[in-house]
Parts: sequence; structure tokens; C-alpha cells
Amino acid sequence: MTQRPGFGVVFAVVVALAGCSSGTPRLDPSSPEARAAALAARAEDDAAAGRLRDALDAYRDAARLMPGEPRYLERVAELRASSVMSLRAEAESALAREDLAAARRAALALVEVAPESPAGYHVLASAAEREGKLEDAWAAAQTAHARAPADAGLTESLAELALKTSRFAEAEALYGGLAKDDPSLREKQRAARLEFQMQNLPVAARKAVAAPRVTRAQFAALLFTLVSEVASARVPPGGDVAVDVLDRPDRTPLVKAIALGFFSVARGTHLVGADTPVARSDMPGHLRRLAALLGNRDETCFLAPASLAGCGILPETTSRQVSGREAFAAIDATLGLSR
Repeated sequence: MTQRPGFGVVFAVVVALAGCSSGTPRLDPSSPEARAAALAARAEDDAAAGRLRDALDAYRDAARLMPGEPRYLERVAELRASSVMSLRAEAESALAREDLAAARRAALALVEVAPESPAGYHVLASAAEREGKLEDAWAAAQTAHARAPADAGLTESLAELALKTSRFAEAEALYGGLAKDDPSLREKQRAARLEFQMQNLPVAARKAVAAPRVTRAQFAALLFTLVSEVASARVPPGGDVAVDVLDRPDRTPLVKAIALGFFSVARGTHLVGADTPVARSDMPGHLRRLAALLGNRDETCFLAPASLAGCGILPETTSRQVSGREAFAAIDATLGLSR
């Protein structure tokens, strides 16, 4: 903080402003010049005592009394910058020690001192998020981002809150902008896009995504929903008929999946195993068939579970089944590689 001499300097300013000399009348105490000088003198005392906010308010009042006076305006700018630094440090220190009430008080004071700065709103967002008030955090983070849209840190914070509040379209857009300069964020952009797509799936496909172990019927529903070539495929007459499909409300996707060779009907029982979980070991074959349907003849990524993992399609785990979310992401990745 820059300290200034008190009344002596301020009085000299007033004398200069009034054009005083030994032969001129004394300054009227009720004049704007004298009132501004008194405010400035008080402000310097406040600043010397560390009461930056009081000093700033007093100098702002002085500047209003004497519009355009450069010395008052300069001091307002100096005290404002010092107040912002002090309040920001106070707020961040309170956050670090988890004193959220103190952090919020400092942040609100910071917003009042510098409403055009993102700093106070960013602290308010952080405090609200730690309290679990995600909607309040989102609102404050939006305001902070609007104050400094080019700030990558604020943009990423807003994107993270967009994910936490299920605003997946906004998250994808924010991460997409960041990924132009930071390619490492492309995976987060893709994750946000997938979440948005899953959020807007038809009921059957949404249930499939939520399944801890996706069944053949559910996998067929995902293929039917996500892949237009599956949905529009013509089923030739005289094909295999699975008796465990005939009376199901979701039979159309299953019939298409059977006709396209994703699943086979057992000769002896005439069953396809509609409710059988999809084995992780079968996924390379299913996705290889999907890639071929889309015109992709490069089988490099679809040879084995390790190949799928290497191409970022399906991770290798100890589970022998596949979750609905994994199946959805694997189909989406195959579409991306094949179109």
C-alpha cells in the first residue's frame, strides 16, 4: 500500500486548486474544494491505519465533489488496486483454511469494490461449490467468466461446474474452446458430448446406458438408436427367427441386429439370449462388424480387447461384462473412427 502524508499535502492541493495566495480570501469551508480536502485528509489517515476500504470511499466522495481532479482520481485508482489485492488475498486465505463464511465476506466486499473484476465472483463460486450449493456456484462462475472470457482458468472452472450441474452442452462448448489451445482437454470435451447425448436418448436406450451389465437386447437398442445404418437396414425375409424376441416390445432393434449378424440364433433352441449380458471378449467382433457396416475396412483397432483399449474405444478391465455406458462410448468411438 502506498502511504501519503496527511493533511499537509491535501491542503497544498486545495491551495493550488483555489489559486490561493497571501492576498486572497480564505477558502469557504462549505465549498466543494474544502469539503473534498477534508475528505482526502481523513482518507489518508484511514489508509495509514490500514482501513483501505474507508480510505477508498472517502476519496471517491472527494472525487465526486471535484470531478476530473487528477490527484483525487489517481488516489482512487491506487487505493482501489490495493483494496482488491488485500481482499483477494484475504478471501483466498479463508478458502484455503476452509473458513467459507470469511471467504464469502471478503468476496462480497471485493465485488463491491471492483464489480467489474472476476476475482470476487470466482471466490463466491468456489465457496458455494465447497458447500454443495452447485447452482449458486454456477451462477457466480458464469458472472466471473463473463468478466474475463479469455481467462482459461475461469473457463475451465465454469466447464467443470457445467458437468457437475448436468449442463453438458455448455460443458462441451467450453471444453471445445479450451481444447483449441490445450489438446489434453479434448477427452473432457468428448466426455461432455457423450453425457449430452446420453441425457437426450429415447427411453429404451437411456435404460441401456444405465445398465451395469448391458444385455444383447440393450446393445441392440443402442445400435438401433445411434447408428442410422442399423435403424434403416432392410431385414430380408426367411431369416433366423428367435422365439425369445417375438413378444418383446423391443423386438425391432433385436431383429435388425440379428439380421446384420451381430447376434446369432441357436439352432436347437431358436433363442438369441436377449437378456444375456454382452461379454467383453465379444466386443471386438461386434465393433468390427459395425465398422465394416460403416465402410471401414481397417480392422487394426478391432482385433482384440487390447486393440480396443489401445485405440481408446473400450478400456481393459477385470470385468467380463460391459456396462451400458461403456457400450455407448464404444459405439460412439467406432462411429468416430469409421465416418
